[in-house]
Amino acid sequence: DNAGQDLFMEVDHGPFLVDNNVCLSPVALWAWSEGGAYVHNLFAGEIGTHSDDDRMTPFHQAHSTAIAGLHKIPGGDERYYNNVFVQHGDLSPYDTAKLPVKMGGNVFFQGTKSSKHERDPILRSGSDPALTMVEKNDGFYLTMSLATALGSERPSQLVTSARLGKASISGCAFENPDGSPITIGTDYSGKPRDAANPTPGPFEAPGTGTITMKVWPLTVGKKAK
Repeated sequence: DNAGQDLFMEVDHGPFLVDNNVCLSPVALWAWSEGGAYVHNLFAGEIGTHSDDDRMTPFHQAHSTAIAGLHKIPGGDERYYNNVFVQHGDLSPYDTAKLPVKMGGNVFFQGTKSSKHERDPILRSGSDPALTMVEKNDGFYLTMSLATALGSERPSQLVTSARLGKASISGCAFENPDGSPITIGTDYSGKPRDAANPTPGPFEAPGTGTITMKVWPLTVGKKAK
């Protein structure tokens, strides 16, 4: 129920990582940047992009606030891996991105659109997961309905620093703050992901039928119930 948007990434040159989030507002994301990675998220709202921004804004040396240079925002150089899109989610604005875009393992439910940059998207256009959010005395619960298990169409690939590569403008790799490589090996609630076939979206192996998951507050490291 955010009046604006769940997340606004403005004039960033990357690398930055957005993973394991639940974005349910009418506008999920404004991506007025490049060099980002969106991984294992649930997007129910619109995704807006912006390109050819003439503002000269800084990018930095790796793991530092030292300015390495200034650059415009041409648009693109984004990565979308293993996300789930429902209701109003739409990646087609990236069809006209100036810089290369990488996409894979994304699932598109009824009413959502993939991008031409994804060679083999998982299309569930005839299925509505019927998302609902309910507030109870002990927190917020997300309910969805899945006729078939997420990831059952084909195996997904684990997302790592090696797969994400480097942001094109800054030349920096997607790494942890200490410079070690990243592996998206746990889900929203800290549950380990299947390294051979991680489930698309923020919840690892949620099952089928009517599924209810506590999304706030959570004890990280324990499976949501």
